[in-house]
Amino acid sequence: MISVDQAVLQFRNDPAWADLIRDAYFDRDVLAAGERFLHSAEFAEVKTRLDGKWRGGVVADLGAGAGIASYAFARSGAAQVYAVEPDPSDEVGRGAIARLPQNLPITIIDAVGEGIPLPDASVDVVYARQVLHHIPDLPTAMRECARILKLGGIFFACREHVVDDANQKQIFLKNHPMHQLAGNENAYSLDEYQRAIRQANMMLTTILYPWDSLINAFPEVRTQQELDTIHVKWLHGKLGALGSVFSHIPGMNALVRYRFSHISNPGRMFSFYAVKQKA
Repeated sequence: MISVDQAVLQFRNDPAWADLIRDAYFDRDVLAAGERFLHSAEFAEVKTRLDGKWRGGVVADLGAGAGIASYAFARSGAAQVYAVEPDPSDEVGRGAIARLPQNLPITIIDAVGEGIPLPDASVDVVYARQVLHHIPDLPTAMRECARILKLGGIFFACREHVVDDANQKQIFLKNHPMHQLAGNENAYSLDEYQRAIRQANMMLTTILYPWDSLINAFPEVRTQQELDTIHVKWLHGKLGALGSVFSHIPGMNALVRYRFSHISNPGRMFSFYAVKQKA
């Protein structure tokens, strides 16, 4: 196995992986990656769902990686962003975050989710993008997130890999290109995510299934229009011209959309939105 840094460099040097580098925001130019995420449809939906809670507030970007979300929140009006990232590396860790513009309200914190060195009730939003499935002790990390959140604060974990069982997990890991090089991937069951969040005294108000949202569906779809019509394309792919006919039957679109979103693929993406209930 090699390090994640080395794996990213290997992917960058192979034109066959150009799409992966772009869509994973693994650019060497972290400012360009941050700008792309700032203006993405995914981040636009994140802001809509947070309903302005980050503006003028404090955001903890858990597992900040190269800092694309920290940058986006700082540029979007957060008063303070804590980029919590244990990896010191120059490509996908604190070294990359340090290359962002220094005039932004971003403070880099060397820490893991199980031990966040911030005071109790000091944060308005805890945001985590593709992070929870990497955390070894998920219940402890969720309690830490709840601890640092203010009463009524929001916890939003996006794009988390879900598997149904050990067999699905092995299939997911076997087919994950980064895991094949660096061995750094993981996934939990839907129940494990829900239980860890709820037992941390956070009220889980929304679970976004794989095709409920652009947040999860990227990069397979990149616009809301593509997301709104993907179930019709799925019907057409299964039934040909007859699929277009079925798509006009009352209630059929809603049924197909539901079934499409609940396809049990190993490693499929979910997002979790919760609110801090009590101290």
